Amino acid sequence: MRAFLSLDIENEEVLREMVDAQGELARTGADLKLVERQNLHFTVKFFGEIPDSRIEEVDKRIKSVELKQADVRVAGVGAFPDLRRPRVVWAGVASQDVTSVTNIAVAVIKAVEGIGQPEDHTYHPHITLARIRSERNKQELVGYLERNRERMFGASRLGTLKLKSSTLTPRGPTYSEVKVYPLG
Repeated sequence: MRAFLSLDIENEEVLREMVDAQGELARTGADLKLVERQNLHFTVKFFGEIPDSRIEEVDKRIKSVELKQADVRVAGVGAFPDLRRPRVVWAGVASQDVTSVTNIAVAVIKAVEGIGQPEDHTYHPHITLARIRSERNKQELVGYLERNRERMFGASRLGTLKLKSSTLTPRGPTYSEVKVYPLG
């Protein structure tokens, strides 16, 4: 199973604001693949392809970690790896809330260490809004990103961690919830 752990946005207004931003991104004329509304989330840990037998191990390890829910402000728009070579457009977290999301993620990543793909970068809390397919209208896209660097999407509670499976289709991935872990 292709699997990952996520923190979903629970506030519908924040989701609506991100979808509005995606519409604005599309109007730049950049060559984008927008992430579907139901797929907007903070990825905590991407496992990649793991055998179904490892799911029980993930479940056991996650249940052994005490995780606290957090209220975070989704804020800022940026790109990975950077604005000179944008490949992924993301919404971030207000600077004062980064620690809240990062603490959850680091505890989870540590708990499931050794399962799935190893971490090859420091955790950076973000919600992927779009993937960039080519250089078309790159300057318009970069201008949009620069103008929206400080954009506020609103606050949302992060109250559950979810283990999801991801099935790749020609139209994009389809996610299914495998396990849900309420945060304390």
